[in-house]
Amino acid sequence: MRFVTIRWPRSFRARLLLVYVAGMALSAALVGVVVLVLAEPFNRYMLESGAVDKAQQIAARVQFDATGVPTGFDHTVIEHWAFSSLQEEVAARILDSQGVVHFTSDGNKQPLAPEGAQFDPSRKAFQLVRHGVVMHAATVPARRGDTTWYVQFALSDRLVLQVQQSIGRPALFQGVVATCVTFLVVFLITTQFTLQRALRPLRVASLKAQRITPQSLGDRLDLQSLPSELVPLVDAFNRALDRLQLGFQTQQEFLANAAHELKTPLALIRAQVEMEAPETRNPHLLQDIDRMARQVQQLLLLAEASEERNYRMEACDPRVVMMEASDFMDRVAQRGHVQISLIFEDAVGTTWMADRGAVFTLLKNLLENAIQHSPAGGTVYLRVHANGFSVSDQGPGVAPEHLEKLFERFWRGASRRDEGAGLGLSICQEIVSAHGWHIEARLGDSGLQMHVLIPSLAINKLVE
Repeated sequence: MRFVTIRWPRSFRARLLLVYVAGMALSAALVGVVVLVLAEPFNRYMLESGAVDKAQQIAARVQFDATGVPTGFDHTVIEHWAFSSLQEEVAARILDSQGVVHFTSDGNKQPLAPEGAQFDPSRKAFQLVRHGVVMHAATVPARRGDTTWYVQFALSDRLVLQVQQSIGRPALFQGVVATCVTFLVVFLITTQFTLQRALRPLRVASLKAQRITPQSLGDRLDLQSLPSELVPLVDAFNRALDRLQLGFQTQQEFLANAAHELKTPLALIRAQVEMEAPETRNPHLLQDIDRMARQVQQLLLLAEASEERNYRMEACDPRVVMMEASDFMDRVAQRGHVQISLIFEDAVGTTWMADRGAVFTLLKNLLENAIQHSPAGGTVYLRVHANGFSVSDQGPGVAPEHLEKLFERFWRGASRRDEGAGLGLSICQEIVSAHGWHIEARLGDSGLQMHVLIPSLAINKLVE
């Protein structure tokens, strides 16, 4: 025996709609079964109840003569044709307590009673067969002074069924279908609107959670507008952010403290080495000390770049910052026999909301990385445009599968150099993220290209 596994949709809204629709379908099926089972008994009950009600209405309209004997019905309310035209289908009698008929609608002076039975005023509702036709009848009392009269009314089963089949059932079916369709449309619209409003706080919380970065770990999701069922989940998420923020702060403080503590011993060691006689001095020792000092400085820069509070955003002209960084790195490029080409496109005419010192560090690291990977006689291109800038070199580049690893801390490719600790591009990534920018590495025709893209929302039009 094989069991079919039902896969629930992943959408919470789709699940609720599916449950609602399934519930409606099950309810409709149960109602249909109940109607099929109880249709016949219910129909008989309604016919008998209808006969009693009609007999009571007729009894209230009985007319009497001056001696108190019934003479018929009030024809201003009960028209004569209702009995004369339907004599075979409808019958009425007015009797005394002895069963003597004083008025009949069809000329028959016999009281209405089941076959083989006598008149019984206590028999309120009953069935009888007249001329081979099943009829539903009722007997109700009608008082006139101290005298009690009895009114009998009978209605043929075939007349009721014919009316039901020709008029009642089609009208009932059409009414049920129209009601169900209207109810379904209103239900779906209101459910969609209700779910949309109910899930709106969850969507807002999701969007806010997506904007939380290592630079904004202090942000928390609001619990006030959320449904009570989701509050424990979001509260647990906020508590996880508390622990994550504490761990991140501890890591950053350790990096900063370690870098500060290592700078002084390295400076003392360098001073001691320089004080030694040239003939006893290790020629590579100063290079190792400088390399360690540079790595310590990069650790300090990484710790500072990872803290959002260290940034002071202000409007700055990108052309000025680009020329300052290009001039500063020009001396490093000359030592490596590399040329820096600064290119401003015509579209540059905006200001950037940025930390000027951090942008200078970003440019310095990108230019330094490009210079170190460019061959002697090569050119490093710094292109500035309206939506950011790019730095490209003419070096060997990297393998395509290594492009995403360039910004990982301490990662170094196969063509690694002795200089650096693999932190320069990580520092660039932190600075770019703190500004809300985006950096990506691409393979150019020759060498590697670093593109920094600035969203339009982070750019302010230059006020002339």
